[in-house]
Amino acid sequence: MRICIVGGGTAAACLVMALARALGSRNVDLVIVEPSDHLWRGRAYRMDRDEIVVNAPPTMMTLDPNDPEHAQRWLARHPGESCSSNLWTQESFPPRHVYGRYLEETLSQTLDDLTASGWRVEWLRQRVVSVALDGDKTLVGLEDGATVPCDYAVLCVGEPSGYDPYKLAGHPSYISRPYPVASTLDTIHPSASVAVIGCGLTAVDAVLGLRAQRHQGRITLLSRDGILAAVRRPRQVGRPSLMTPETLRDRLERSSSPLRLSSVAALARAEALRAGATPRQIASEMSMADWGLSRVRRQLADREHVPDVDWLQVTTWALITTVHYWWPTLPRSDRQQFFRRYHRLWASFTSPMPAATAGTLVEMADGCQLQVLRGLEKVTPAKQGFRVTALHHMVEADVVIAAATAPPAAHPATPDELMDSLIRNGCGQQHPDGGLRVQPETGRLVDRNGRPQPSLLALGHLTSGTHYYLSGIPMLVWRSEALAAAIAADSSTSMASSPPSLLTP
Repeated sequence: MRICIVGGGTAAACLVMALARALGSRNVDLVIVEPSDHLWRGRAYRMDRDEIVVNAPPTMMTLDPNDPEHAQRWLARHPGESCSSNLWTQESFPPRHVYGRYLEETLSQTLDDLTASGWRVEWLRQRVVSVALDGDKTLVGLEDGATVPCDYAVLCVGEPSGYDPYKLAGHPSYISRPYPVASTLDTIHPSASVAVIGCGLTAVDAVLGLRAQRHQGRITLLSRDGILAAVRRPRQVGRPSLMTPETLRDRLERSSSPLRLSSVAALARAEALRAGATPRQIASEMSMADWGLSRVRRQLADREHVPDVDWLQVTTWALITTVHYWWPTLPRSDRQQFFRRYHRLWASFTSPMPAATAGTLVEMADGCQLQVLRGLEKVTPAKQGFRVTALHHMVEADVVIAAATAPPAAHPATPDELMDSLIRNGCGQQHPDGGLRVQPETGRLVDRNGRPQPSLLALGHLTSGTHYYLSGIPMLVWRSEALAAAIAADSSTSMASSPPSLLTP
């Protein structure tokens, strides 16, 4: 059986681990097509400053869902690696580049073990330009004109660069991709005024990177709503009881009508109340009126009084673990309503920042170096630097750092060469909310006639229309398990008798 993985980043790493668990005893030819020299390590996990840490503890960053301590044990075996520890929060988060080493070394060892057991593994440092079906095979076309025929192709291409809503690309003082901050931000003059577009984790990392290089100039974070990544709360023991994968599956199987957003919101509210929330607490966290560093200060204070069963974590976990069931069933009008009303809050709660990081932001604000503005309207080049307009403020900036991603519904993925090939060949169908349509359970691409393609699957960014929430290692690990299980179940009855040559003209 030949499996071709298109892409070699974090999603591909999670998939290889899942395939190893699902198919480890079978004879497999694994072909990885990735032009970058940095296999398994996306830009966010390459060599960087120690201050740029992952936003979750190691137990949540494991590559093995059956072994929560997998990443923690790797860190314990590498005592020389630095970790960001904070006595106040009693938490420890490895630097992003250290987690990148965990990815790299774990995959290297896994592939060595698979090769020893009979797998053939090849890494092709090329770009994929086309994908087409040929009977029950998939043909992956490379930039040099060669073709990789395979029984299964899984597209793990990452989010494309180039989101540039203010048309600033090419300006010498515009930084379009912050990672790795050690190399992208080191040319900024220490006294320069800096505007960071975005308020999520990437924007926070840009601020931490500037602070690590002893930047003295004013830093302004700007976005439409000014909602920063939430402050991560202490780990607790509560688990959802009303809104679980089992209850959602049962509800969807028993009902012939689609689930509505109002029903999802009611379920989440009921879960929060059962876990101990008061209506006032729910209203406080859902309010968009509380924003910026004021919100961060409140969340830091609230964190000190979190009980053993934390309603906010229980509810967030309920939404994360069920979103791949209820999101694909929502009518498009409900999905658009979600983007308008809940998208920024979702990103805040599902991708929180360590409390120590939040404390650093507050300290910088108290020192009058950092401010957060909302109502971002436009960014325009000026005679020197940029002029940034946000609601009733106008900020002059010497440097602009882009740390925001395209809103999922507002900017569907623009077809590139690969996307165009898939759609032109009838192998794929563009989703109105971005990416390609896939079968929600298996990740199989849906062709122009609405039929799932057994041999062609996608994981990660390309499925961003069908699947709303994709970021984060836990979700990629879960989705990888589903894809690997689909391949294992299908291939158990239909394996190729003799694989073709790896490359054909």
